Amino acid sequence: MVHSYAYLMANGMREITGEVQCKRCDTKYEMQYDLKEKFAELWEYIANTRCLMHDRAPNRWLNPALPDCRHCEQSNCVRLVPTKKKEINWLFLLLGQLLGCCKLSELKYFCKHTSNHRTGAKDRVLYSLCILFWGFDDFLGHRLGHHVWF
Repeated sequence: MVHSYAYLMANGMREITGEVQCKRCDTKYEMQYDLKEKFAELWEYIANTRCLMHDRAPNRWLNPALPDCRHCEQSNCVRLVPTKKKEINWLFLLLGQLLGCCKLSELKYFCKHTSNHRTGAKDRVLYSLCILFWGFDDFLGHRLGHHVWF
């Protein structure tokens, strides 16, 4: 289901949750992101670096640093619990800047079901997904009516 940022905020969806698993201790748990905080962080990053991207996702999106485990405290070891393509929590991945963890086929699946262009290399598909679909291409107006998959 696709909702706008404004819709999510108006309906009290302040935290976005995803199921993760530590690669070291194998513990599964839920991780939360504050919607407003993470969106602002992402907006700032894109606003400051978009001119350097040249229509390609930056390395930090293609090969994202994984979160640290809150159980064993190992760094860079928490991955998403594998799911079917139709069950992927795209908004959670976007907010955590973890979309690069997805396979190209998964990114293309998302693009297909949101009527977005889906051909090209992974860096271009990922860039297109983040910048164009999520609405980050309209910086000056800072419109928050862009869509999020939730």
